[in-house]
Amino acid sequence: MGEVARLTAGDSDIRGEFVVSARGLEGSAIYAVSRAVREGAPLTLDLCPDWSRDEVATRLAKPRGKATVTAHLRKALRLDPVRLALLMEFGRPLPDGRALADLIKALPVPHQGLRPLDEAISSAGGITALALDGYALRDVPGVFACGEMLDWEAPTGGYLLTACFATGLAAARQVIG
Repeated sequence: MGEVARLTAGDSDIRGEFVVSARGLEGSAIYAVSRAVREGAPLTLDLCPDWSRDEVATRLAKPRGKATVTAHLRKALRLDPVRLALLMEFGRPLPDGRALADLIKALPVPHQGLRPLDEAISSAGGITALALDGYALRDVPGVFACGEMLDWEAPTGGYLLTACFATGLAAARQVIG
């Protein structure tokens, strides 16, 4: 199961799941912000998407006693080990007070871009809408394109399959016309 957070990159903002692996972050929420990331937008994570900044600050303001910062974060915010690891990886040195709440609500995730194409599960790009007349290639009569051949931000999983089947059907209808 992936981690649930709010991911923001440019104009893309989604609450969803992602997986943390040795190679980085991946999953449906990452795919949803990938265009903005590809275009150079910074990526931020809201590690407590169910709570406002004020609620996070209020919870953090509770006395921690002898508890370590990590134990306090875990207890006060119910941060699981993965969210704690993300915060420690990308947020150190941790600020105090309200600044820590701000960081938890918008944790910057520095990155070097997306993984190389030969490692990709999914990729972007393809034949642009301007190169098509419906689903027929303008420059190559009698050749049609559909599904992942098209340049569009496709959702993954069952939605992608449905979209591929639907555009395939539309292209076939255009062929028999």
